[in-house]
Amino acid sequence: MSTIGYRQERQIFADGAWSMVHTATISADRLKFEDLHPMSSYVRQQDIARMQFARASARGEASPHIVTWTAMQTDRRASQVFPDLSYATRDHEQIISANSFITYVLRHMLTEGWLQLHEYIGDTYEWQAAIPPGQDEWSARAKAVLRWLEDEIQLDLYPNIERGTYQPRIFHPFDVRHNFARIGRCDFVRHFVQNHARAAVFNTSHFLHEHDDLISHHSGYGDAIGLMVAEGTILRPPVYRRGALLYDGERWRIDTIGLDDTSLVLPGEIELRIGAEAELNPAGPQPIAIYTRAGSLRRGSPLQRTPSATDRSEFVIVNRQMVSWKRGGELPIPQNGFVLSVRDGALSKRAVEEIVADAWVEYSFAAPFSNIQSAIQAGPILLRNGQPADSQEEFHASRDGSIGITPVRMNPAGDDIRKARTAVAIKANGELVLLVVDGCEPASRASLDSAGASLDETRHLLVKMGALDALNLSGEGSSHLFVEGGLANTPSDRRGQPGVIYERMLPSIGIVS
Repeated sequence: MSTIGYRQERQIFADGAWSMVHTATISADRLKFEDLHPMSSYVRQQDIARMQFARASARGEASPHIVTWTAMQTDRRASQVFPDLSYATRDHEQIISANSFITYVLRHMLTEGWLQLHEYIGDTYEWQAAIPPGQDEWSARAKAVLRWLEDEIQLDLYPNIERGTYQPRIFHPFDVRHNFARIGRCDFVRHFVQNHARAAVFNTSHFLHEHDDLISHHSGYGDAIGLMVAEGTILRPPVYRRGALLYDGERWRIDTIGLDDTSLVLPGEIELRIGAEAELNPAGPQPIAIYTRAGSLRRGSPLQRTPSATDRSEFVIVNRQMVSWKRGGELPIPQNGFVLSVRDGALSKRAVEEIVADAWVEYSFAAPFSNIQSAIQAGPILLRNGQPADSQEEFHASRDGSIGITPVRMNPAGDDIRKARTAVAIKANGELVLLVVDGCEPASRASLDSAGASLDETRHLLVKMGALDALNLSGEGSSHLFVEGGLANTPSDRRGQPGVIYERMLPSIGIVS
């Protein structure tokens, strides 16, 4: 028995299936949330490339190659890293972020077949661009980006070209959507545990993980999504209205929260209450609007772009950074961000110029969330007052060729499939309960693998533990629980290899002191 009351036991379901269930009791003042600080970029590149390679092989690709690059942890302006270039896309979006610019350039080069990898005598390798004559702008972009990536050793191919062939690897045709990935902020939980003595550490946020999550050049594998508050500062806003675990310094509660529960603080100390001064996903034109991919869910599918409008300036915001802007509307909306759309005259010309020049935003809460000191968002909410929750949260899975909202494979309304689960709940006395149920991806499951749990079975297990309110956290291969420095559960990733267990890199964690 650990100091957090950790237990594990086998649960037998009515159909005879079994699952390994891990539980822990947490005092209200002992829990906090933190983003992981990535370590070796090479380790991240290799691990994520192997995962993408396994997926490509499962799709039937005979000899897939995966191209990855690791984004800067602290992003900079594209103009600072690559001066004197054009940062406009083919759709006239003006990119501000260096990470977004590199992703855009690499994706275009791979699509056009312009990227090559050459081997020389002595086992040295060099990335080169084969830009057609007359493409001076792209030639300058490619040369600058490849030089930076080579200096920083941030671009990688998996598996590498065969040594001794001395033949250039030409990437054409290349499946950019499936086999290219920008790697964002994520790391192995084990790396944190090895350097910090904690009673327990577990997974929390949903994050960009599937190919449909990475449709935007502003998005990277491993980037967390959903509200994150630490020491009273909103580090990530609640892009979608979903369930969150919230702490006001005295007690925890579980509630839905969205962008319209916040104010956006722009450069020049311009504060816009979302839902009031800035209308969230309006049906028609408004002086100032906020658009998310949830904007057209009532019509059955996510919003892909903002409406066309010649008299507007629009800004893509991811977390607390302005990553691009555009005139005229039709700006693609990333999975992990939103668009601020401003009609000409709604803000002064100088204010708009300051927004582009500063490219940094902050957030504040409106009542009844103004006193929140710590929070994490995931969802859906599982229980309210001991009963199944009927919360209308903004989730939409990819289906029928349409790209959903991350996590793109999650459909809470019909999620009766057994999977690995992580959930956190609140008891009547204010204590927190942590539940982790081991599972395994069906294609690789063996007789010794735990079956996981459906959302209804997860609710039942939580009620048995005395839970009143409960929140689902990221699950499947993300479900990880470390207790007193050791991995307590069995993660569900197999990557097509029955009996072979893989730990997954994650962006953020819950920490029990």
